[in-house]
Amino acid sequence: MKYDNYLKLLISFYMFFFYTSCNSDYDRLVKQEIASGKVYKELIFDLKMGQTQKQFFTDCWELNKKKLINQGPNNKFVRHVLDSVSPIYNPKNNMELLFYGIFNEKKILTGLKMRISFLGWDPTVKGLQKEFLLEEGMKMMEQIFPGNKFLKLNKEVNNSPIMAKVDGNRLISAYVYDNRFVELKIEDLNSKLK
Repeated sequence: MKYDNYLKLLISFYMFFFYTSCNSDYDRLVKQEIASGKVYKELIFDLKMGQTQKQFFTDCWELNKKKLINQGPNNKFVRHVLDSVSPIYNPKNNMELLFYGIFNEKKILTGLKMRISFLGWDPTVKGLQKEFLLEEGMKMMEQIFPGNKFLKLNKEVNNSPIMAKVDGNRLISAYVYDNRFVELKIEDLNSKLK
């Protein structure tokens, strides 16, 4: 038993040493924001991190009855159109927002996985390509969730940078999913770091 505690302490020491020696702006920001103790639970459409999966489905059902959302492709996402009358965000070019909850093993909502794309997207329409969409997605997240700006991480997905925004316990990441879609994730850092 004492050996296990010693081993855990030694591993923790090495992990701390490794973490602090490789500290990037992102790592420092995460540490600073977690230490602030600020907790943000709000998501879109009054959904909240910490609610049950059952409540998430009930809330989505009510949103569907109000015609704010509908079923997304293959029943894997909830769909909302971002346009001039959207209660979430009003882009210059109409967009499709697909989202679904991220749940832990206890079926508690710990975040949202979202994909956005421009409606009318075509590979030949220059202004509707992934570079513009990534910028629009980050602009949308910064408007909905004010606070820190996005940072460029030293990681890539599909030859494009991963961008991250951290405010308190809330991590928002954005990256190009493919030629048409940008993926955005909102996650609770407290759940992720456990």
